Amino acid sequence: MQLDWDPEVETPATIAIIGGGPVGIEAAIYARFLGYFVSIFEQRRVAHRMLDWHDRALAASVGECTTPMGHAAIAAQNPEYVRRPPSDVFTGRNYAEEYLLPLAKTDLLFDDIHFLSPVVDVSRCRTFITDEIEKQERCNEEFRILVDGRHRGPWVSRADVVIDCRGQFQKPSGVAPGGGLAIGELTLRDTFLLHAPLDRKFEAKSVVGKHVCLVEQSIRACLFATEYLQQFGDDAASRLTWAVRPDRTKDSAAVAKALHTIEAKQAHNVVVLESLGVEQIHRNEAGTYLMKFLRDDDSIVEMQCDAIASMTIGRTCSLSSELMASSTQMVGCPNFVTSEPGYYVLRGGSIEDGAGVGLSESFRNIRELFAILAGRQDLDLYDIIAKQQAGTTEL
Repeated sequence: MQLDWDPEVETPATIAIIGGGPVGIEAAIYARFLGYFVSIFEQRRVAHRMLDWHDRALAASVGECTTPMGHAAIAAQNPEYVRRPPSDVFTGRNYAEEYLLPLAKTDLLFDDIHFLSPVVDVSRCRTFITDEIEKQERCNEEFRILVDGRHRGPWVSRADVVIDCRGQFQKPSGVAPGGGLAIGELTLRDTFLLHAPLDRKFEAKSVVGKHVCLVEQSIRACLFATEYLQQFGDDAASRLTWAVRPDRTKDSAAVAKALHTIEAKQAHNVVVLESLGVEQIHRNEAGTYLMKFLRDDDSIVEMQCDAIASMTIGRTCSLSSELMASSTQMVGCPNFVTSEPGYYVLRGGSIEDGAGVGLSESFRNIRELFAILAGRQDLDLYDIIAKQQAGTTEL
């Protein structure tokens, strides 16, 4: 790997971790084991996505979403801790309550986590992104991190290294054809249903006895449709209309599977409507939505419903400043290295749905990143701790 700056950072140095999910917590633990100071900034609360996933099983085994280091840290804090077999499968809530939250509450991390504290901007203390100076000079400067704390208000933190672990998050796309915005959508978006029936925050009263229109074809939308079928498929007073594209050749595997499940169930209160998308949405004084759907032949179908379920479909990197937006991946380098010296991006794998690859790639990236920061190419704390655990019951 050829860089225009020396990425090695000696301890004690301060590393800012943006994001308190599985990858952020793991990166912070690795940093603390090496003797770095850390500050973790989480927009909501630690493990909130896993808690929202609730009692659904994850699409990865325990061994694919935990590490020897994480288990060692928890065991050091709680001698009675018993780790699950690697082949077991967590539910979202199990993963949060048995692993992520105990890890966050260890003495290594607890005082360094700032929850309800989204990072809104990252910059250098003394130079602009456009300054024509050597990369090493930029690398030697501290980062300035603007945080908008819910309780504390705006405040500034400093760090020698920034590791962005927000990765990819769901971003709402429009419900119009091609993911555009329907007429009236922006003013009504805050009223749409955002939770599937098995989500922790789902409220049955939002759909029971009502006509709900589901307007997207994301994995979350498929989840909503199939879980609605399971929970309310026999409720004659409730109804779901799912608007899907007419061209079945463009369906993802998840959409095809969900439509097959609906067809096999033959529930009379779940209807599939073929359309290119929603052209216009209006809500009258009674709270009823009036929707106009564009059909494949350019004709319009009008429909009334009591609620709209809009499951986000787009995904985007959560970059929030000029510095971050301009920090692109470096050619010939690991995918977490950006063109901004000292600014790294770690993205997590899917453990909620999909192929179930777990976080193994993220853990490998964490190991490789800290080998670079420590200046020791062969450094692998995961391997060291795993060998210690195999040889003795205590570290």
